[in-house]
Amino acid sequence: MSESWHQLPPLPALSGSRGEESAAYDRGAILRSRGVLLRTFSVPERLGGLGLLVAAGAAVWPTLTERTGGALPCPLRTLTGVPCPACGLTTAAIALVRGEAGAAFGANPVIFGLAALAVAAGPLVALRATGVLKPPRPFSPAQRRRTGWLCGLLAVASWLFQLHRLGVSRSF
Repeated sequence: MSESWHQLPPLPALSGSRGEESAAYDRGAILRSRGVLLRTFSVPERLGGLGLLVAAGAAVWPTLTERTGGALPCPLRTLTGVPCPACGLTTAAIALVRGEAGAAFGANPVIFGLAALAVAAGPLVALRATGVLKPPRPFSPAQRRRTGWLCGLLAVASWLFQLHRLGVSRSF
């Protein structure tokens, strides 16, 4: 990056061309908050950060629950008996942190996607902070639709997996 974050030129006026819009977003991705320059984070970076927090929580959670005897059950499953798409993620995260990949997959395979994002988030943020990679660009409406559909399909697949794993069937 040829210019430092502290010496940003003013944003160009948008006339509709893609180049100007991209330049405006690249500079607009860096925000000023209380005199400190901040950059917005992309969805993969945010999910990766969430994955890092989940990994830290999974390392601490077993000790906490063993000492206190408390746990947090799934509210949907507690009230209705039907698991949610995220059921088993805590168990899967704990198993993955312990190195038990088979047990993690058996509890909820979605944990591997979250773990992959967590592993990729650190280098991605570092490369963007040093200017090797450009700041993220916003998704187009078509990309947002596709991403929404993909997330919805992933949630349905996870839910069907949980229903099968826990033996919940629909009675006729």
